[in-house]
Amino acid sequence: MPHFTCIVHEGQPAHSQAESLEAALQALHDDHFPPEKASMTWRVVPPGQMFTEAKPSTTSIVAPSVDHPTPAEQRERFMRAICDLWTTSTGCTDHEVLVALSDANPSTSSGA
Repeated sequence: MPHFTCIVHEGQPAHSQAESLEAALQALHDDHFPPEKASMTWRVVPPGQMFTEAKPSTTSIVAPSVDHPTPAEQRERFMRAICDLWTTSTGCTDHEVLVALSDANPSTSSGA
């Protein structure tokens, strides 16, 4: 089953827009892969818990996973679409969103 883990900072735009971002991520998944309901996990980082250059971080991490091998070109299009969605929706820059896609072939995945 596809899954998204999103790590966002409390008080940042991505935190307050989680519901609309979740719907948009599901739509992106459906556009790039066969439609299948993706589960979502949101982790909210309290203020003062993550830093970039000794300042409170504004970076979001979006980590989707899919249960099938994904060719590089398809991976790149999907990750670029997520980044574009995130920057357009939240006003952050490309430097403030990390997107990392993991994929596995369910017949060979160990599940670990």
